[in-house]
Amino acid sequence: MKRTVLAGFGAVMVFALAACSHNGRTFPNFEFTGEIFPDAPPVLRQPVLPEMLINCRGHVFVPALGMKFVERGVEPPKDGQYLREESLTPPYRIIPSGAAVSFEQNPARLNIELDRQTRVIGLYCG
Repeated sequence: MKRTVLAGFGAVMVFALAACSHNGRTFPNFEFTGEIFPDAPPVLRQPVLPEMLINCRGHVFVPALGMKFVERGVEPPKDGQYLREESLTPPYRIIPSGAAVSFEQNPARLNIELDRQTRVIGLYCG
């Protein structure tokens, strides 16, 4: 009786596992393209206080946090808010996501950090 039950259970398990496989794989092959959450809100690097940005004229750009950054000569997006590079006055430095930053300091320079979707996520002098 035990052998019959075990054999029946084994047959059911083999059938269940065979039904789950797909072309020899247990799960289908998923391919992700682009960002997982493309419309996720920007994550700001740190709280930005306008009074900390007076030395490099960055206090004017605090409202641009979270906006899309548009490089010089590039067509702006059709919808949404954006910050154009043409509206910046030197000295400034654009820091793309994951870029290495030099240690040189210039208290008059505005640093603008961008995320992967080229949204402004940080402003600081230096």
